[in-house]
Amino acid sequence: ITAIIGETGSGKSTLVEHLNALLLPSEGSLELLDYQIEAGHKQKFLKPLRKDVGLVFQFSEYQLFEETVIKDVAFGPLNFGFTQEEALRRAAEALKMVNISEEYFNVSPLELSGGQKRRVAIAGIISCDPKIIVLDEPTAGLDPRGAREMIDLFVSLNRKAGKTIIIVSHDNEMVYNYCDETVVLSHGKIMYSGPTYDLFADKEKLKEFDMLEPQIVTFRNDLIEKGFTLSKEARTLDAIAKEIARQVKR
Repeated sequence: ITAIIGETGSGKSTLVEHLNALLLPSEGSLELLDYQIEAGHKQKFLKPLRKDVGLVFQFSEYQLFEETVIKDVAFGPLNFGFTQEEALRRAAEALKMVNISEEYFNVSPLELSGGQKRRVAIAGIISCDPKIIVLDEPTAGLDPRGAREMIDLFVSLNRKAGKTIIIVSHDNEMVYNYCDETVVLSHGKIMYSGPTYDLFADKEKLKEFDMLEPQIVTFRNDLIEKGFTLSKEARTLDAIAKEIARQVKR
């Protein structure tokens, strides 16, 4: 799971729109999976590339357009050549993965809540079985519970289904807790690319990038200053509490 972060205007959305060729390079080349996109050349493989790299926009609910939820989610597989039967089967499986029950399958997407619409839009990407899922601010506008459920879904897709997840976010707390790697952009350039833990453990880098330290990092540092020893893996409150409990018992 990789995060792409940076100030507004740093190039995050422009970058992710290149990842499934919504934008094409005006010069140079771009390598994605086994695809090589050359500026100025006619690209013959955009359809299979877009099947392998699914992009979910920031307000993904605006991607919904079909009469019913199940038809909307089945649109992608149908467009990529699957039969009607197979497309509907994939759509039903994807909807269950995002916790949309069958009672909503034949309802208009417009009748759903904001959180449900976002889940349906994500199911539309999942139903195409991409290798990479790119999400632009996927928790924007969601309440804390909805945001947590959404992130848990992405973690499950990564850990259990083997999907590469790329998340554009301004939420440093979420990035620190869930993302293995982080890329920091500024003015269209990569300023940092590496382990998330290393980035947030480096106060000089945070100052250089004008980034706020996540609260959990501040808490960790305070505990370490008090004499506790915490491993890199102790990045959540539960994990920190367990390590402290063991040390207190000793």
